[in-house]
Amino acid sequence: MSDSAPQDTRAGKGPFLVVGALLLAGLLLLVTQSGIFGDRQIDRSPIGVQGLGAWLDRNDIAVTNSHPRLSPAVADLSFRVLPLYDLDLTGFHADREKRDDPAGAETLRDITATNLRTKLEEIPTLVLLPKWNGAMVETEVAHEQSLIPLARIERLIGQLDISGVELVRGVAEFYEDNQGGHDLALFHAQVFNPSTLPAQCRAEVGYGLGSLVVSCPLAEASHRAYFASDPDTLNNHGLAVADNAAFALDLLADLRGADTNPIYIDRSPDLLTRLDRGDERQDYDRGFEELERFFDYPFTLFWAALLIVLAVLFWRGALRFGPIRPAAGQGRDTSKRAAIAAKARLLRLSGNDGRMVSDFVRAQLQDLAARSFGRDLGGEAEARFMSLLARRDPDLARDFGACARNLIDNAPGMPPAQLNRMLGQYHSLLAKVVEHHGPV
Repeated sequence: MSDSAPQDTRAGKGPFLVVGALLLAGLLLLVTQSGIFGDRQIDRSPIGVQGLGAWLDRNDIAVTNSHPRLSPAVADLSFRVLPLYDLDLTGFHADREKRDDPAGAETLRDITATNLRTKLEEIPTLVLLPKWNGAMVETEVAHEQSLIPLARIERLIGQLDISGVELVRGVAEFYEDNQGGHDLALFHAQVFNPSTLPAQCRAEVGYGLGSLVVSCPLAEASHRAYFASDPDTLNNHGLAVADNAAFALDLLADLRGADTNPIYIDRSPDLLTRLDRGDERQDYDRGFEELERFFDYPFTLFWAALLIVLAVLFWRGALRFGPIRPAAGQGRDTSKRAAIAAKARLLRLSGNDGRMVSDFVRAQLQDLAARSFGRDLGGEAEARFMSLLARRDPDLARDFGACARNLIDNAPGMPPAQLNRMLGQYHSLLAKVVEHHGPV
């Protein structure tokens, strides 16, 4: 008994280790891949633009917010608002920076130069340049240490259509300037230096001695691209200050013109809009990228939930049923069969086949009685079984009882030929008994 106890303990820990692994994998997938604690955190933070869509909708301005699984047609949109959180359009740095130093990360959401160019060419777009680093997302406090150094933003400006323009930033205070009858207040105001604008670009909105919004033509589109030097004009932080919210309504209304289609709040670095080509046939190359979509958000929520459900089901099954154990009633039957087998082997070795047949018939009658009445019948087992059989088939009970009793009492002294003949008769009668009592 002392040897089996440690093994049972180790075996009992196995199901719980599996449950723990499944739960951990599900929760890890839920946290790291679902997007709940990633891009959505940026959108809800002070530097996000989630509040802009709600503000426009409240003021009866049609708005469409980007969604990973929705693809609005470009023709159904009038204007795009696109916040940038990437300082280098040629590389991917967001995941590494947010992992190594979440508060100090300056690239919070990667976007490729190709995707940005396509977005600008599809419809008129207002690009909000970056200003704050990850500390603004983590602490939600506007502080000088949360600002991205202007020198770091110069590389991004060089990759845009406003290459060569200079950014100027104010001191650590709110600077107010009246724009269209609205007091626009910006903390550490960030503006373009008008004297450094490229010749093809023009200032659309001024702010103090600088330019807040500029526009530049696009080589592959008839409309212009718009750039806002300070994202606080439209982000969650800025809309809550002074008359910035009212200014945002007038700004977007002026930039989109007479088009009344919805304004598209584009919070995704991916190309989610579609171009309607009518009946033109489109052929697509499908590869592993199509399969990978099943492992992106929101499908990751399904996989995470599946792992957690499997863990719960496995734990419930292990707790309810436990490891496989022998039934309590099998020990007696196993010991009895082992004893009979051992005694039969000794009888065969000694050449006493008659004695072995006698013991076999007696044990078989006891087993038939146990199947009918249960165990622990003592010496009455054979008599009670024969009585039961006699009530069902008197002739069969008489013949079978006589044959069985003859073998039990006289088998040890029978000649081999007679013993074989009696065994054949016994098995023939036993087959008829089995029809009433099942297999032996």
